[in-house]
Amino acid sequence: MRTREQWDEFFKSIKAGKTIHSKNEHKNVSFGSAYISYVKNSFSKNAKQSVVKMISNLPRESIKRCIDYALKNSFDGYAINEKGERVGSDEVMSAWSKDFGTNKNSKDAWHLMFSINEPCNDKSSLYALQDAVKNILGRNFKGHKYAMVLHTHQNNPHVHVVLNKRNDWTKRKIHFDSREEIKDFFDEVRTDFAYSLGARGLKYENKNALHKDLKKEFSKIKSSINLERDDYTTKDRTLEMYDEMQEKNKNEYDIVSSRIKAFEGEIDMLKKANDELTRQFLLYMQKKGKKRFRLGKELKQSNKILLQKRKDLIKEIKRLDKISFNATRLNDMYLEHYKDRSNALKLLENFSYNFNKLHPHGKGSSKADWLNYKKVRRSIAVLRGRDDEAKKYFDDSLIVTRLLGRNESLFKLNKKLEILDQSLYILNHSDASDDEKNEFKKRLDDNKEFITGVCKKRFEYVENKLLKSENIKGDEFLFKEYFKGVSMLDAVADERLVKIKNERKLFKDAMSERGVKISNSYTPSHSKNLNNDHDLGR
Repeated sequence: MRTREQWDEFFKSIKAGKTIHSKNEHKNVSFGSAYISYVKNSFSKNAKQSVVKMISNLPRESIKRCIDYALKNSFDGYAINEKGERVGSDEVMSAWSKDFGTNKNSKDAWHLMFSINEPCNDKSSLYALQDAVKNILGRNFKGHKYAMVLHTHQNNPHVHVVLNKRNDWTKRKIHFDSREEIKDFFDEVRTDFAYSLGARGLKYENKNALHKDLKKEFSKIKSSINLERDDYTTKDRTLEMYDEMQEKNKNEYDIVSSRIKAFEGEIDMLKKANDELTRQFLLYMQKKGKKRFRLGKELKQSNKILLQKRKDLIKEIKRLDKISFNATRLNDMYLEHYKDRSNALKLLENFSYNFNKLHPHGKGSSKADWLNYKKVRRSIAVLRGRDDEAKKYFDDSLIVTRLLGRNESLFKLNKKLEILDQSLYILNHSDASDDEKNEFKKRLDDNKEFITGVCKKRFEYVENKLLKSENIKGDEFLFKEYFKGVSMLDAVADERLVKIKNERKLFKDAMSERGVKISNSYTPSHSKNLNNDHDLGR
């Protein structure tokens, strides 16, 4: 971690408003008063989190399928492109056809999702969401084609965006050198999205996970897991879940109904135009005029479009039938569930069974539905007394993983500590009031203490694993991580591991003097020596 002097040196550039420009397109990181004011904004307890996700990196053959999926739950069956035009998937693919790479593994588009936590029936919020997304796409992806679709059929309004990665102006594709660069870029997009929503009257911010009260979050996750059994039995949460699923079903019914009306209107207009074309074609056929050839082509194309629209209409009608069928099933399940609420385990198992009938393997369920289903499954495991099944949901290390993310090595944890040091430095140099500074400083200090505790547990785990390892060669990363932990935590390194490290250094030095290049891994003899020493030390 950096010393106070190092942070002073680092932030000289920040005070000067220095900007770092990266060689790749779309990647510029700017430091200045904006970030300090952003940290100050993080004190707000009422602002909601801005959500921007990259769902997938799409190859050419998946782009149309992705747009069609998004259009299924649109209001009118159309997307909005970068020009503000209403377009279908065929029009998008036609406009993008020259932008795709020739390599069969080429990834040519991003599937992005922008979401807000507002009621789905609030028209002003929906307008603000769409307008903010257009603003962000125009600012962060200038020169890129896209198709965006608003969805309101789930818990939160969200916009799906399929973005063409090829820039019209530079003819270059979006490219990042590492996952960290992608992560930093989208973190910046979330911040821009929050500001854009704020300009339209919605209070949002891009909250840094490390600025939350981590100890409180940890306790919250742990207690929520421990109390799941009570939540799903005493309060009979499952009944509420049936209601929520039925409400979503109703919203989907309304959307599909409006799409059917739109299709019927289009088909009616197309049919009238087709009838007129047919009349003219027959007229010129009788006169044997040359115009009959052009009219024949137009009529053929018109019939093709009309046929496709009728097929689309039939699909929507079938979908509406399925939604109606599911509504009936849900109602029957609700009534059956309501008959007997005496056996908590039976209620939960009934819900689990019904959920699997409606959504086999989770297919077609929303993220919220799926999370509720997983909670029910955990409650069943607890109620059945299956300790081996239930135990995994109560393990502290897994709760930490759920809180901080997967694969939290000491290298990554050290970066988190650096971010907290950076935030503390900026906080001390900000113009926030003393009360705000003290409250936020305490939270950041507590978070440093919490993550340091996680580091110590991780260090113990790495040390034990190395000492028991039969193959140090295969644990090269763990070996490096161990000595990273030694320097981070100012810990005393195990003598056997230090001996191996020194032997390895001597071996590398000797080989380099002879001009021999060696791999950065340990020989099997080190593993044997370690295990022999370990046996003697028992």
